Amino acid sequence: MVRTHLIRHRLLTVVLLGVLTSVLSLVALVHLLTTSTAQRVERARDGVMEEMDRLARRPADVVETIAYVGMRGGTWDGKGTPEALPAPWVVPLRGVLARASERRSRAVEEVTVGESTLVVAAMPDPKGPPGACVWSGFMVRPLQSLRTWQWIVVLLALATTLLVASAVRTVVTVNRGAAGLRASMVELAKDLNAPIPRPAVRELGDVADGIAVLAQSLARAKAEEERLGRELSRQERLAALGRVVAGVAHEVRNPLASIKLRLDLAAAKGAQPDVVGKAITHASSEISRLDRLVADLLVVAGRASGPKLSSSLGALVRARVDGLSAWSQERGVNVTVTGDARASIDRDAVARALDNLLRNAIEASPFGAAVEVAVARRSESAVVAVTDHGGGVPGERTTELFEPFFTTKPEGTGLGLAISRAVARAHEGEVTYARHGEATRFELTLPATSAADAEQAA
Repeated sequence: MVRTHLIRHRLLTVVLLGVLTSVLSLVALVHLLTTSTAQRVERARDGVMEEMDRLARRPADVVETIAYVGMRGGTWDGKGTPEALPAPWVVPLRGVLARASERRSRAVEEVTVGESTLVVAAMPDPKGPPGACVWSGFMVRPLQSLRTWQWIVVLLALATTLLVASAVRTVVTVNRGAAGLRASMVELAKDLNAPIPRPAVRELGDVADGIAVLAQSLARAKAEEERLGRELSRQERLAALGRVVAGVAHEVRNPLASIKLRLDLAAAKGAQPDVVGKAITHASSEISRLDRLVADLLVVAGRASGPKLSSSLGALVRARVDGLSAWSQERGVNVTVTGDARASIDRDAVARALDNLLRNAIEASPFGAAVEVAVARRSESAVVAVTDHGGGVPGERTTELFEPFFTTKPEGTGLGLAISRAVARAHEGEVTYARHGEATRFELTLPATSAADAEQAA
């Protein structure tokens, strides 16, 4: 604010100095022209007096008449009017001759004739009869350059007026632009995406553009900082989960392996009662489920995936849909698959990720609805898009969607989407969520490969 005041004060100082200089120049020029004209009239008056005195000193028997450029003179016998006079001279000369004759003294008159000034003088003729006079006159015509100087005066006055108007407008514009920038700075302190008006003054406009670029950079930096903060928080949670999972995997998998081994040995000893056989089979199935759960926890915790091979995602998706067909038909949901693309993947890990996306879509769909699965290659990526027509996730909870143990289902574990994203990122891909009208879409993106890459790898 202090700097803005300084700029305004300096601008006003420059303006005042400019106006003062113009006014003084105008006054000086007008005074010079007036003085020059007055001096010329004064010199003409002196010349007329000298010429009249010379005529008075002439010899008594000499009659002299003066007639050359601008100057007229001669003797007057007290009757009529001197002949061969220009029309503008007649009336002034009559008056001067009459006064000189009546008063018996000198008489001088200055008469404005158009743009010229006529100076005439008369005095009694000491060598003539009573009532006779000698006279002289001079027409002071305007200088040829006077019209030019008059135009210069007019233009200078006009320029001074324009200077004042321009100065006032500039000061007002600068004040408005500065006020707009100050208001923008206040708004930017609250919201970095606030609009920044561009002042009409180019220099202030450049400043506004710089502020806008700076605000955009700060907004991007803030968004990146928030993203990194969320990522760091997620990584810290995953690191903590990884340490817990590693301990659980070590402590749980060994007993599970021992129990499953004993069950397998018991099943291999021969015929068992049906009840015992069913119990052994059920127990083995539950142990396998617990082992898969531990494996999923290890994936979420960031453990490396298995070996990767170039595979057809379309074929893998169709195989997983076939595996879920009985369950989806029971729920009255029709699943369709279109397209194909190849990617270098750990088939088991990606299959688990696809199962989670498909199960979520089927569970979210109302009876009689359809789930569309589209497999396609986009540039360097292979994309599996799973679209359902369920209610989606509440908007305020979308940021938690891929967090471990987040779920909106009472019976859910909250690991499905977290596992899918962990698998995708282990493959340098991603899983995203979007809501388009009444449709919900999850996209699994993986680095694409071609059939030639698969043959080369083989």
